[in-house]
Amino acid sequence: MSKLLFAAFNEGAKLSMTGQHEAAISAFDKVLAVDPKHFPALTARGSSLARLGRTEEALRCFERAIDVDPSAADPHRDAALCQLELGEPEAAAQLMERAIQLNADPGYREASAIEVYERGNALLTRGPRRPDKARYRQARHTFELALELSPAYVEAAKALSDVWEHLGDTAQRDHYAQLALRLRPVGG
Repeated sequence: MSKLLFAAFNEGAKLSMTGQHEAAISAFDKVLAVDPKHFPALTARGSSLARLGRTEEALRCFERAIDVDPSAADPHRDAALCQLELGEPEAAAQLMERAIQLNADPGYREASAIEVYERGNALLTRGPRRPDKARYRQARHTFELALELSPAYVEAAKALSDVWEHLGDTAQRDHYAQLALRLRPVGG
């Protein structure tokens, strides 16, 4: 990589780390104008776009990064998180499954489950009004994915119980409430 590309990428990374995402995107765009397949710039640009709430653009960056290096787990995970934001849980689950195949480390799986859980939580807590049934259904899919990634994730089971309560299915509510109790460590 030329010194100019290296400097532009580093500038973008520095700007991104300080929360200056618009400026970071401009720096990453300079790199990508010279090298459209620059994997680090694609993923960093996607991350900055995601932080700005520009989810569809972020998803396109992560998809391009996957095309450049299909063996990298992180762009698959990041694309999955974008798909969750866009209300596409099936596509998200497929991408997340691929990410976990590519990086089978248990810590990676657990960290991914936490990120997915946080997306579900955000669906129910962000915005000025109470969540409607559609957001509860979307959160349900998100929490189910978190629990699939980490079958012992107590908080995901509790969240599913709460979601099913709001969706009016007491059998499912009770199922997940019981699961959360069984998952809780002894003395916890």
